[in-house]
Amino acid sequence: MVYKSAQNKIEDALEQAEFEERADYLEFEKLNDWTVTSKHFNNIQKKLIQVGAKLITGPRGTGKTHQMRFAHYSCVNDNSKPLSIYVTFNHYLRLETYLHESSNAISIFHSWVLAKIVIACFEEYKILPQNIEFTESDLRSFVIDIEKQNYSEEYKELVSFLNVRTVQDYIESVLSHTNRKRAILLLDDAALTLTNDYLVEFFDIFRSLKSTKISPKASVYPGSTKYGPRFHLGQDAERVPLWLNVSDPEYIDFMKAVITARFSDNLTIDDDMKQLLMFCSFGIPRAYIMFIRSFIESDRKTAQSKFNSILEEKCKNIIEEYKSISQKLSQFTGIINIGETFLNSILSEVKAFNYEKTQSEEKVISIGISDIDNKAERMIKFLIEAGLLYEQDEVSHGPGRKLRRFIPHISLLVNTKSIIKSRGFKASDILDVLNNKKPPQPVRRKFNKLLSNDDISSLVLNLPPCPSCQSQRIAEGQKFCHICGSELVDGSIFKKCMAQKLLEIPLTPFQKRVIAETPYETIEDVISSSDTAAELRRIKGVGKVHSERIVNKIVSWTNEFLY
Repeated sequence: MVYKSAQNKIEDALEQAEFEERADYLEFEKLNDWTVTSKHFNNIQKKLIQVGAKLITGPRGTGKTHQMRFAHYSCVNDNSKPLSIYVTFNHYLRLETYLHESSNAISIFHSWVLAKIVIACFEEYKILPQNIEFTESDLRSFVIDIEKQNYSEEYKELVSFLNVRTVQDYIESVLSHTNRKRAILLLDDAALTLTNDYLVEFFDIFRSLKSTKISPKASVYPGSTKYGPRFHLGQDAERVPLWLNVSDPEYIDFMKAVITARFSDNLTIDDDMKQLLMFCSFGIPRAYIMFIRSFIESDRKTAQSKFNSILEEKCKNIIEEYKSISQKLSQFTGIINIGETFLNSILSEVKAFNYEKTQSEEKVISIGISDIDNKAERMIKFLIEAGLLYEQDEVSHGPGRKLRRFIPHISLLVNTKSIIKSRGFKASDILDVLNNKKPPQPVRRKFNKLLSNDDISSLVLNLPPCPSCQSQRIAEGQKFCHICGSELVDGSIFKKCMAQKLLEIPLTPFQKRVIAETPYETIEDVISSSDTAAELRRIKGVGKVHSERIVNKIVSWTNEFLY
């Protein structure tokens, strides 16, 4: 009975966390309960609260939103800390269509960013912006309409009025009313990587908002975020890495604490298995939580078969997620495909190196690569972006002998049996390698040994031709054809997402059968529906729980595609 009670608690926690891996959806009480403090966590919090502009960097799932929201609430509830304004820009891609259809798209985006900051400040501190001619309700209507692609000429005056100086003055007036000395601007989901024009504009705003009293902070991706010609990383903002290295001494203790905070000590999973799952999550707390849930819910008979099926599914998913980048950025399709080849070569080299070692000799999990071709930078950045490669500090072995060190995703290393040459499965043997406090030197390879000359020469953009004369484009971001002068317009990522067929996204067979009986065919049909869940409940066998799960699944897929 004691075991059953504990198991019920676990299942309740799993059910409650079904759609709460993302900190965006957590109430403050739950966010606080599930927060795990550590030296690494506290250092990030310090950076977020102190003066100066900061860029919090890390792939999805590393906890950027969690860190920002926790810092925000800690400041809101402590008058001795700075005034905090938290804003998320996770709906920015809804403005992407303006780039194709409106001559003032950048001005609209600029005003949208500033309006969201003013609204967030008002919502938290209830102090009206006396220096702004428009009411909070006006600004809120503007933001809602802009995100629905409902911009009209009535907003022209607002767009021309709202500027950085106006917003700075408003924030300083709130500082005066609240008796706080300075403010931090926590700008979440600021890696607007799918719309380069907006990204450049965003960091111009970021840089301009910075003052002696206002310190902007933004969460960005480690690889593909481009800051524009007027923003200088290191000078305009300090980069703060968030992704925790699996070789870090506090890694295991941190991951243990993550699960203890969520599930107490009720997990009936072998300690070696839990630790192996920690390593296979590759520094992503959200991935570890999902591993634990999948392991508990698995109907496999043995721990080994549970682990193998979970790992195989994880590897399949992370590769598919990486390859899906080409759906959003078709010009990088070739580079992304070659990146997969590059990753497989790294795995093969690590595996071959380890298989040459005897039982007593130390195995490696990393590779050092020299003479990397400049054309490969985007490819490597995308792999880091997807969390498939972790780049360690570069080392130098003399003039002109730079060695860049990478750890491939531990799940891939384990799944391909690249660490231990063994026919059986023994978690402790793999952990002996992963737990090595003084890991040996990485396997060393030159870049041209990992990719063929043909692959290296193919590391170029797949730019669509001119629609008028079919001439090949010569540069990314080219606005007009260099041959016939026709305007070059790229397809809209947002419209592509909205046109996605519901039956082609990863739903369960049951969920697809339900969708097939509704009038909904595309993502846009669901997004524009006033009450999708109610429509789903019209179908026989679909109640509140099933309808909410289907809607959440569709919304989650849409968010992942657009962010």
